[in-house]
Amino acid sequence: MFSKILVAVGGSEDATENGPVVTGLAKAFDSKVLIVHMRERVVTAAATIEKETIPEAFRFGEHIATKLAEAGIDATADVRGHRPNQLAKFILDEAKKFGTDLIVIGPHHVHGMQERMFGDIGRTLAHQAKCPVLLMPSGPE
Repeated sequence: MFSKILVAVGGSEDATENGPVVTGLAKAFDSKVLIVHMRERVVTAAATIEKETIPEAFRFGEHIATKLAEAGIDATADVRGHRPNQLAKFILDEAKKFGTDLIVIGPHHVHGMQERMFGDIGRTLAHQAKCPVLLMPSGPE
C-alpha cells in the first residue's frame, strides 16, 4: 500500500517523534523511505541567513536515514536548502520525484506571524498532495 514513504523533517524533535511511527509503517509495508530535510534559508537584500550549516544539515539527514537502516529499512536522505515560503512546494516536488505513496510531516509547531505570512504547510499538503498525508501531532511544548 505504501511502498514509498517521504518523511519531511525540520529538526531533531521531528525525528524523535516521527521515528517509531515511520519505522512501524515502513516495516509493515516493506517501504522505501526518503528522509527530506529542509535546511532553512532566509534570503534578504543584505544577506542569506541559515539556521544550520550545510555539513550539519547533511549529518542530520544521514543520521536519521542510518537509524532507519539499522532497523532494517531501506532509507535514504535528501537535504536541500529552501526559503520558508517555498516549503510546501518543496515537499510536494520531492514527493512527485520519489513517487511517494505517503507523506509524513513532523509536528507542526509554527504559529503566529510566520504562519500568517507563509501559510499553513499541513493545510497546503493536505489539499495539494497526490497521496495521503500523515500530519504528526505536536508533543507538549
